[in-house]
Amino acid sequence: MTESTIPLALYLFNRIKQLGIEHILGVPGDFNLQLLDFIYKVPELKWVGCCNELNAAYAADGFGRIKGTGSIGNVSEPGPRLPGVLITTYGVGELSALNGVSGAFAETVPLLHIVGTTGRAIQEDHLLIHHVRPSVGLEPADHTIYMETSKPFSCAHEFLLEPKKAAHQIDRVITEVIKNSRPGYLYIPADMVHAKVPESLLHTPLDLSLKNSDVSLEDNIVDDILAAIYASKSPIILADIIAARFNLTDAIQELVETTQFWSFTTPLGKGLIDETSPKFVGVYNGSLSLPGVAEAVHDSDLVINFGPLLSDSNTGGLSREIKEENLIALHPLYVSVKGKLYKDIQFVPVVKKLLQRLDKTKLPVAGPKPKVKPLEDPPTTHISQEYLVKALSKFVRPKDTVVVESGTFQFAVPDADFKENTSFITQIFYSSIGYALPAALGAAIAARERNQGERIVLVEGDGSAQMTIQELGTMVRHKLPITIFLLNNDGYSIERAIWGPEQKYNDICPGWNWTQLLSVFGGKEGETVANYKVTSREEFETLLSDKNFNENTNKVQLVEVVLDAFDYPWLLKAQVQRMGPFNVKKGIEYAKKRNEI
Repeated sequence: MTESTIPLALYLFNRIKQLGIEHILGVPGDFNLQLLDFIYKVPELKWVGCCNELNAAYAADGFGRIKGTGSIGNVSEPGPRLPGVLITTYGVGELSALNGVSGAFAETVPLLHIVGTTGRAIQEDHLLIHHVRPSVGLEPADHTIYMETSKPFSCAHEFLLEPKKAAHQIDRVITEVIKNSRPGYLYIPADMVHAKVPESLLHTPLDLSLKNSDVSLEDNIVDDILAAIYASKSPIILADIIAARFNLTDAIQELVETTQFWSFTTPLGKGLIDETSPKFVGVYNGSLSLPGVAEAVHDSDLVINFGPLLSDSNTGGLSREIKEENLIALHPLYVSVKGKLYKDIQFVPVVKKLLQRLDKTKLPVAGPKPKVKPLEDPPTTHISQEYLVKALSKFVRPKDTVVVESGTFQFAVPDADFKENTSFITQIFYSSIGYALPAALGAAIAARERNQGERIVLVEGDGSAQMTIQELGTMVRHKLPITIFLLNNDGYSIERAIWGPEQKYNDICPGWNWTQLLSVFGGKEGETVANYKVTSREEFETLLSDKNFNENTNKVQLVEVVLDAFDYPWLLKAQVQRMGPFNVKKGIEYAKKRNEI
């Protein structure tokens, strides 16, 4: 009996559909066009064309940060999350997208990058086809060189050259992307799109479960953690962003409610713990935290830290002062218990067992709630960063997703008060300016798949927006309910705060009519888009009290918010003041070590 086969492209897109993904992002190019045709042969899938490949990669990243577990299981269950799916053409397309893919890799975001390449015969003959990089000297052109470029930014990659292996290669990359929550690559030659692969493989679901091979070691780790908790006197819970990548938000909240321990998040982890909970204290950012927060964390005799990402901007300029003997760190690559390191241990099964085996009768009783002193907003009529924090706190409602650009407000938003079940996206580690606008697009598409009435709230800078502004058109085209607060502070204020506040290189193209852009990109005022401009607190308060503005569910809204170019959040100023001397000190130490001074 002859085995039933289907085209490779159809196999790929059916696998994607089986995961529970409905949208695929990207840009068409001559070496992926026949591949794209097959998207329309899977009725459950929809194509979202972006304006360029970098934006598409940012959007796929935003999608991967929001998309739940789909058919893998219940969205609230701990476990892997689903990736954004990105399709580009080889060379010019994939390299344009690489910066976005690199950001996803840096911040542990699942992303599947599918690249349409030249046909196998053309590769074998090393023909000098457009997009290929010519070799130096007389060596033949190498059509696989771009794959080598992408390897450091992926957890798995496969070049599909043999029909007999292709389906298994597809399954492997998808599985690795989801289990590791990192980008992965599939390179598909144009002539492989129609190659026949066994259809029967689709009848076997991918094994996407997260488990450890040594269950006894897993049990020992949980024993160690429980012993440390029961012996502690002032334990706290600290939630960080990598925990969110593995759907641990509800598990952490359950632990907070069960233990009644005081709880904190980091700047990147903001929103992981319900900020309306009486057990939530604040955002821990090393010594650059609100008064009372760092003291509470540093004085604790046991910090239970979920999903740490220890970058400079997520630790108050590397000022985190948690001693190893007072720390339990749970990470997808390791678990550390009071200085004892367990490598190659997946933390999701450990967290599940921890919750199951926790004995409430043995838990220490938390002391008085740490006192946190919020900073005062000076009474003025102009719109300041501190006022924006209060305005955002007032506007955001439960289940919203807040997306903040790599700019000044990124250092103000930790002080905002989020409602329950608020999701938060920002790229404070990789910090690629221009990321947030297309990421908000991807997040809105993922939210649409969930269909739970979420709104996307984007806080975007004028300089950042000028880099990726084209995706406003994609937002309008797909009628996405996104509210954009466009901070017009006349340039790269984040860079002004760091260096050269008066230098011309921190200026941007002036005079953009921001409130007319949505119409330029195809929007109809009052129907598919709405535009506003606020220059004072009074105007802002009037807008915030507008029912139509607040209950937006069907249009793109843009609010131009006029700010002073030199108005910086307190945290940004503190970060700069700390990192300047820190960098100088490290430079001197390095020069001395090399006998240069």
